[in-house]
Amino acid sequence: MQEVRQIDPRALTVLTDDGRRFRVNMASDCPVEPGNAILLAQEGWVCGRQREFVRTGEQLCPISGLQAIDAREYAAFARAGDQAGIATLDTVQVRAERRQGFSGSYSYCFNPRYMRAWSEDSEGLLVEMSPRRAGGNRYYRVELAQSCPDLNSAPAVSFRSGVGIGLICGNPGDQVVAQTEREDLERAYLQGNGIAPSFDPQRAVATRCTVTAVYPHQPGQK
Repeated sequence: MQEVRQIDPRALTVLTDDGRRFRVNMASDCPVEPGNAILLAQEGWVCGRQREFVRTGEQLCPISGLQAIDAREYAAFARAGDQAGIATLDTVQVRAERRQGFSGSYSYCFNPRYMRAWSEDSEGLLVEMSPRRAGGNRYYRVELAQSCPDLNSAPAVSFRSGVGIGLICGNPGDQVVAQTEREDLERAYLQGNGIAPSFDPQRAVATRCTVTAVYPHQPGQK
């Protein structure tokens, strides 16, 4: 396991080293104590069968089911958990501290400083990152709240974090900004670089589109 998160009192999410993602359901409420949680199963394989447990302190919590989930679902659970302050757990011996407020991880965020390239398709944006700066992830899918037609002709895009953490996660207020010629003209106008007086800076507003979801993407994956 690479990452384990408690997403509600009866469920965990698990990210494995080979990139698979699962939701682990428990039969009853089982608040997992950071620094003291272990998954127990026959021969080490959790399959959602009988006699599989989450052990936290002196408590054994029976596992009632196991569900494979995709990167989008995993990111949604992780984002909601972080915003609610739910603990992120270490893989086997848990030592993570409880997070408060907005935060993020490579599971569903990227730092636009390390973006290499971007492209647009019917699903939204596909952002290429430096894997060394993105937890080994080369691509991220960025879903938008609405159509953003100016992206087709934009020579470049930039991203802005709505909560001021410098990461793009799909948090409230996260935006992609199309860098258009109008924005270049506005900058030149404000700097006094010889733009004709007829130019109206009020009309030179860059196109901003709301980001609703972000998650790692593998080529050929929908």
